[in-house]
Amino acid sequence: MKVVVIGGNPAGLSAASAIRRIHADWEINVYEKDQYVSYGACGIPYYVSDEVKTLDQLITLTKEKLEEHRNIPVHLFHEVIKVDFEAKVALVKDLKHNREFSKPYDYLVIATGARAKSDPLLDIKHPRIFKVHTLNHAEQLKSFLEKNTVDSAVVIGTGYIGLEMLESYIAQGIKGEQITVIGPRLIFRSSSQKYVESELREKGVNIILQRRVTKVESISDTKIKVILDDGLIIETNLVQLSIGVVPATDMFKDTDLELLPNGAIVTNEFMQTNIPHVYAAGDCASSYHKILKKNVYIPLAPAANKQGRVAGSIISGKSDFPFPGVVGTAIYKVLDLYCASTGITEVEAKQLGYDAQVTTIESKEIAHYYPGAKKMSIQLVFDAESHLLLGAEITAPSTLGAKKIDVLATALTAGMRIDDIQKLDLSYAPPFAPVWDPILIAANVARKKCK
Repeated sequence: MKVVVIGGNPAGLSAASAIRRIHADWEINVYEKDQYVSYGACGIPYYVSDEVKTLDQLITLTKEKLEEHRNIPVHLFHEVIKVDFEAKVALVKDLKHNREFSKPYDYLVIATGARAKSDPLLDIKHPRIFKVHTLNHAEQLKSFLEKNTVDSAVVIGTGYIGLEMLESYIAQGIKGEQITVIGPRLIFRSSSQKYVESELREKGVNIILQRRVTKVESISDTKIKVILDDGLIIETNLVQLSIGVVPATDMFKDTDLELLPNGAIVTNEFMQTNIPHVYAAGDCASSYHKILKKNVYIPLAPAANKQGRVAGSIISGKSDFPFPGVVGTAIYKVLDLYCASTGITEVEAKQLGYDAQVTTIESKEIAHYYPGAKKMSIQLVFDAESHLLLGAEITAPSTLGAKKIDVLATALTAGMRIDDIQKLDLSYAPPFAPVWDPILIAANVARKKCK
């Protein structure tokens, strides 16, 4: 059998590895248009801040290791530019030698990932405008910061990467009061964003919310003008453009491959697309949301790795283990604040017809008398009628509190009610939690709003 994998990211390589474990004699070829494979993009902020010293530390497997230890040929600087699904042939372009060739397949795995969104009015050519999505982006930005004087920065976009990068700029010598973040909201779609706003203001970061950047203009080689929809003009030394990501699936838009409106490839629980023998996994594909009960686009690494493994196992014919879906769990660091969320928001819950209620509590993350005890917050979204947990958000002073989101993600996956959460036998010791864990406190308060 011949297998073609488009994309040398974790999803594509997980698929290839799963197939190779079962079939040593199958022909597997991975085509990657970039120079890097199998890397953790989530570590980019910590590379730019110099907590991670080299790019190599972000790479899990190299081309050489994949070929030598896993017998998986990886072709770098090779871009699949077209697929003939009927003939089962991929058209590949060798970018280094500027030549094209056809590659037939029995099975195709699409793992093209996502690309950073672009806007021609914002993404102008200027040496001080950066995106932060790939290792090449990270290398360019870090090198620039180390070699040039940068006194101010504007981050356009207040999603994960926009806010996670703030500590990188501060670590590289830009003062908090010389940094401005602009976006619709501070990640959370609820009152939890007040904790993020408080953290940013405490560090001096300027915040502009519910406003839109309409244009970016060059003033000089060292100065950029950022223009907002209300006419406000900000002059800065550096701009980070982080306005989101979209599935890298442009080549499939005029084909029979079924896509979501945003371009994400629609798959079933076995990562099969609507075209026979064609699978998709990772940031180019949709995920089934167990609470929303529909396919959604949530491009995060844990799902991508699982999806790739499922696709490869199904292709190999040795597994019927499906991709279980997601509940939308995410965790991230904003300066010294640790944030996490899972499930759906109150607005989404009401749209689904639930009698949605919300409760938010503040509690000490650890025993109040233990050194370093600080407050954390937990917000629960639940159905007052059935008592079913629907979502949760956490802000905390350390990883200890933020990782409690995993308990609530587990509860969501298991379909637990507020009453069930109240009964959980959670661990206790003063350095780890109060005797009444914040999760139990939140559940007790929530139960009072249930019918």
